[in-house]
Amino acid sequence: MTDLFAATVAAALSRLQTDPSAFDTVLAPHGEAGALRPSLQELLDTRQQALKADADVGLVADMLRRDQKFAPPGRPSIHLVQLRKQQASAKQAALIARQAYGRAAQDFVRALSLKITPRLTPIAVADRWMQTKLG
Repeated sequence: MTDLFAATVAAALSRLQTDPSAFDTVLAPHGEAGALRPSLQELLDTRQQALKADADVGLVADMLRRDQKFAPPGRPSIHLVQLRKQQASAKQAALIARQAYGRAAQDFVRALSLKITPRLTPIAVADRWMQTKLG
């Protein structure tokens, strides 16, 4: 599902960059489409960055698991230390990307006046909106 959602986000972002008025019919019921385009652009940009950062964390974790499996006991090799540093920086980048996406989702939900229930976060509402409207 994540790969499909990532492809949907990438396709929507590409379509929006090629034709700025591509999603005006979807945005029109929530207000003036021209005024809502920047918040949609920001939402798609930050979501794509967050998905990419999460994928990077997974890749580095896979490499580290694979290489640690065959490492001899004792002091870790320089390669493993570098992979651990890379994993830490990838996790930090993913955290920053998710925070940026959270802010963008909150701004987007507020701009479109979407209803948030107590059990749903702005991120969940924005994700659901993107899956139904942009997919």
